[in-house]
Amino acid sequence: MIDFTRDGHLHTPFCPHGSTDPLQAYVEQALARGIKTLTFTEHAPLPARFQDPTPDKDSAMAFELLPDYIEAVQSLKRKYPELDLRLGLEIDYLPGYEAETLALLEPFADVLDETILSQHFLLVDGELLPVDFSLETFHILVERVGSFEAVMKQYYSALAAGLAFPWERLKVDRIGHIDLPIKYQTKYVWDRSNVLAEQSRLLQTMAARGFGLDLNTAGLRKPECGQPYAIDVASEASRLGIPFVLGSDAHIAKDVGAGFETIQKKATFL
Repeated sequence: MIDFTRDGHLHTPFCPHGSTDPLQAYVEQALARGIKTLTFTEHAPLPARFQDPTPDKDSAMAFELLPDYIEAVQSLKRKYPELDLRLGLEIDYLPGYEAETLALLEPFADVLDETILSQHFLLVDGELLPVDFSLETFHILVERVGSFEAVMKQYYSALAAGLAFPWERLKVDRIGHIDLPIKYQTKYVWDRSNVLAEQSRLLQTMAARGFGLDLNTAGLRKPECGQPYAIDVASEASRLGIPFVLGSDAHIAKDVGAGFETIQKKATFL
């Protein structure tokens, strides 16, 4: 069963590509929507050696802000004891930087409640390219890889391979928006049936490793997507016993819990 009173994917003013809405505004919006459990999952700092390939260089929170972020969420927990507020991170899977990511964040693992592992970059000919920065950068990725379906296949395959690392050491509970490239799907002709083998391998790997699925409603707010991320894999994931956690992926306070009612209407896999 999906808990519709839980939003497990929230960003904060510590996000360099988000809003300046204060943390309290996220909580107040949650209360207004009947959300009782919230996990703040700010984009985790990236390894020092990693060079952000996005044009704005704004993919993640700066490392020096991590202690401030932790204290801000812990302070919020104390202020709202009636809510189940959880401290988390959205950790980037970066091929070639796995050990550095673990080493960077493991000193903070004891204070984390749960985290999400997500993939926002694909390794192409030795170069990490952004997946979801903009339609323009995504088109460059498609041209480099060969087709939209090729991007989907590589996205699934890379993430499946990446799950071999000991992410449990960072409290990883679930995998974020596992079909993120569909953010731009209406701009391309493609057929999901052509990527089912890679999709199934990823889901089977997740099930074997005990990872849950971020059922992410942000896709509903993206004009070239029009649907929740992971909704098309949900039936197969359910058959494999993979648990779902709803996430709005809110980067502004008003989006907390956004789209949950749509999931309730469409979730025939429950």
